[in-house]
Formats: sequence, C-alpha cells, structure tokens
Amino acid sequence: MVSSVGSTDEIPLVYQRRRPAARDGTLSAFTVRDGVILWGNIAAIDIINAKHNEGVGSIRNKDLSIAFVASGDLRNVVKTVNELTEDYSGTIKVVLNDLNPIVVCRNIMILAILGTIPDIEEAAEHALHLWYSVFQPISYQTRILPRILESQTLQNLTGKRAQLTHSTSMHTTFSTNTIAYLMDILRAPALDPDIASNALNDIMNAPQRGDYRDRYYVSIKPSHRVAFERWRSFGLILPFGAANAHLAIPNRWLFTKDGCLFLSDDANPFEGWDFDEIFDSGKAHGTTEADLIGSLFFHIMDQLVEFSKRLRRFKIQIYSFDLDATKLPRTLKSNTSFPQSFDHIEVSNIMDKNYVGMSVLSGWGPFLNQANPHATIIGLFMNWYKWKESADFMLSPGDFSSAKERMSACPYTVRIYFVCLVSRIQCLHT
Repeated sequence: MVSSVGSTDEIPLVYQRRRPAARDGTLSAFTVRDGVILWGNIAAIDIINAKHNEGVGSIRNKDLSIAFVASGDLRNVVKTVNELTEDYSGTIKVVLNDLNPIVVCRNIMILAILGTIPDIEEAAEHALHLWYSVFQPISYQTRILPRILESQTLQNLTGKRAQLTHSTSMHTTFSTNTIAYLMDILRAPALDPDIASNALNDIMNAPQRGDYRDRYYVSIKPSHRVAFERWRSFGLILPFGAANAHLAIPNRWLFTKDGCLFLSDDANPFEGWDFDEIFDSGKAHGTTEADLIGSLFFHIMDQLVEFSKRLRRFKIQIYSFDLDATKLPRTLKSNTSFPQSFDHIEVSNIMDKNYVGMSVLSGWGPFLNQANPHATIIGLFMNWYKWKESADFMLSPGDFSSAKERMSACPYTVRIYFVCLVSRIQCLHT
C-alpha cells in the first residue's frame, strides 16, 4: 500500500479550508523542543576552491593551512579535502573547532572510524550511520567500537599527537567537560530500541506539527514526500528496499542520556549536500531520482570512502578544539606548534550579529596568510534578512555593488556568502 503523501492528488491539511494550527491556537498545548543542530543546513562547500583561487596546478605541491572555526559537522572538511587534486603532495593543516561538546565528540568519532577501521567501505558505512541514522549496525558495538576505544585518537585528547593513519595525525585539545561527556557516551548502556523509535516518532511525527510538515511536502515531488516520510518514520539512511535488520543498535550519538532525540523536527539530512550531486551519485549506483534516501546514501558513502582514502594517502595534520571561536585565536597564539596563519578560514554563520558579529574579522583577519593573495575568510549571514528592515530576497545591482564596496574597504580579504532562505530557494551572492 502506497502512502497517501506520494499521491499527486493529496491535499495537504494546511490547504483544506481551515486556519493552520500555528494560527488557530491549537498548537499552544504542544511545546516544540529546541533540538541540537548536528547537521548542516547549507550544502557542503570546498573552502579552498583552487580552480578559482590559487589554481589547480600551483596548489598541487603547496603546503596549506585551513580553519573551520565553528565547524558544525564534518561536511565542509570532507568536501574540501576531497576536492584537492588526486596527486596533491603538500601538507595540509586543518583546524577543526566547535563550542558544542556533542558536535566535537561526534566529529572525532567519525574521524576515528574513517582512519582506524582497515576496510574503507565498512568504515565509511559505519561513519555514515553514526552521523545520520537513528540506528547503527550491530557490528558497531561488537567490532568497531572496541577497536576505536583502543585507538590513539581517543587515548590522546589533551593535546598530545596521535596517529590517525600512517600519514594523518590528530592533535586534539578538549576540555575536561568535553572529555567527560565523550567517556559518558562511550560507557553508556545500550538504549532500548523501542525507546529510540518512540523518541524519533515523538519528535518527527507529532500530530500537532502536521501543518509544518505539509507546508514542506507541498513544495517537493510526491516520490520525495514518500522518501521523507520513510526517513521520519524509521530514521535510516539506506537505499529503498535494502536490508535493514542489521541496523538494530540505537545511535547513542543522536540521543540524550535519558533517551530523548537530540534533533528537532525540522532536522533534514539532505540539506547538507548539493541535491544535483546527490542525484548524480544515485544514478551512478543504479538508483533512480525517486529514491532520494538511496541517492543520499550513495553520495555520502562516495564522499566518505574518498575522504578515508585521502586520510591514508595525504599528509594531513588535524588540530581539534572545543572552544568559543573568539577565544581560539588566543589559544593558537599561545602555542607555536599550532598553525599560526591560514590560507582559508571558514567561520560559518557566527558573523550574524546575534552570534559574534563582524568582530570575527578583527579576531581572525590577522591569521590570514599574508603571502597568499587568495587567503580568505568565508562567512555566512544566514539571519541577516531577519533584522534588516530593507532586506529583500533579491538585492538590486546598485545595493549589492555598494555592499561589496564597503566590504572591500576592510583591511582583510573577505568572501561573504549572503544566504536568504525563502521556501526552498537559496539566493547566493559571492
């Protein structure tokens, strides 16, 4: 039996001649819990972008330093490293920082899996499910986790160098609170599968939030509605029809200690990757565009397999921190063994004034590599339109030119992404 959400004749409740729940007061008894943002909601970017900056040829044997000072998940790191030339022979230093202990612990676990498990395909699939799926393979508990616990990566969390692969090193400096959180999750008893399923359903399928789901579903294809409905029901990233009995261990990295789902009901695993690339990956593996989850599975698998190979082939030094992005510069300066300048710095949306604001430029601008004319700070004004009364979805050419002139007056080279999200349209100006 096919779900009605896949029907072209389905009329969302929000259009059935009544006021939406958000406006008629029926939502008042239902409190929407703010979730933890564990997945990016902007497609992954290559922050080096050699083709349009240093040049693909000139970067081939060049040493590079890059920083993700409010990284969130690993998608931009993966994308950036994977976009380097196959024969890249330089050394690349990567600073990876986020203030959220949940985020940094998830990231280090994913890196440990990708660098430690010998079978690259197996490593990539386990990393994918830890990152995105509500349930993990049984083998995670029986084989993967014991091996990870013995790895240098998890045994050196206070700054000491650890070898992730023969060519990639980790330099992790976490606070005692973050280390304690990591150890608590690693030692936590297994979560009951029924509790995990109920927690997923309570958040993703709350009847009081039906109007919000319909408002999203009405903008996408019927087959994709089915895919989203399936993901919201089971929380698994797998091709349609693939065996899933082995995915039986609730993913502790998506739940609180007492079994509540970290995610909010608008969490979307698809938003962190480019949709065209997702569909291309699916087609390359023989699936159709209708199988949105399957296409996402193959795309992330391809990315993680390639990234794992490069961790074992490229000379990479990863410096991981759990600091406020405004305090990290002082920490870097205090230890000359840390990178002291960067070719590209990605600051995410902390440039929004409700976070750090434009002072990010004065804090991080001095760290740009003065010898590299292409050195950049890459930022995102995700919430700009919310407080700017004159904000418009499309800036007029004159307004945009004026904004660029004001930006160019800054003593540091800055690349800014203005992103306005209206419905499902993204307007990108660089």
